[in-house]
Amino acid sequence: MAKRKISKRTPKNVVPKHVQWHPGFVTGIELDFDKHREGVTHEKEYNLNTKPLAIDVLIRKKEGVRIEDNEIGRIFRRYNIVEYKSPDDHMDIDTYYKVNGYACLFKSYGEWMDAIKAEEVTISLFRYAMPRKLFRYFRENGMVVSNPYPGIYYVEFQIRTIAMDTWAALEHRMKYKKDIPNQEILVAELKRVADELASCDLSMQTIRELITNV
Repeated sequence: MAKRKISKRTPKNVVPKHVQWHPGFVTGIELDFDKHREGVTHEKEYNLNTKPLAIDVLIRKKEGVRIEDNEIGRIFRRYNIVEYKSPDDHMDIDTYYKVNGYACLFKSYGEWMDAIKAEEVTISLFRYAMPRKLFRYFRENGMVVSNPYPGIYYVEFQIRTIAMDTWAALEHRMKYKKDIPNQEILVAELKRVADELASCDLSMQTIRELITNV
């Protein structure tokens, strides 16, 4: 009986398992920027930290639970990330972005896609003294800072749309440039656009509250 020869070649259009795509991609990136090699460096598998990233405290709030008798807990949502800085530690812009990064990573580590909703994550920063430079940064970048209780501040920020970003840039130019023609008309038009944006924000917030309370 003749023996059959079994081919071990991979059929066309079938991707082999355990293909290491990453090294090839990195090499492609390096080649793509080869003519700029004097001004660009490549660091493979760059470690963001020297030790495993860890959140100081993660507070999970069960669905439907309301915390009204705690000045900090009343703004909690489903997942709440807490960062503490001792009196000797600095709390600055980089602290804010670091904890923001923790929140983004935590959101991305859900058991399935979008399992952790971005709107269900909060960040709380604790420090003995008020970080004034950080709060100035918040206000200069359009974040709303309120002080409802002694020593406790709420900070709200929004991702700007193209319209909002353009409006902010134009307002800044109008404020510091005095030789712009038809300035009064432009100021009035900017105010009208700002009112429309605020109205859209209010409408969306109302819709969200109606859906949440269903």
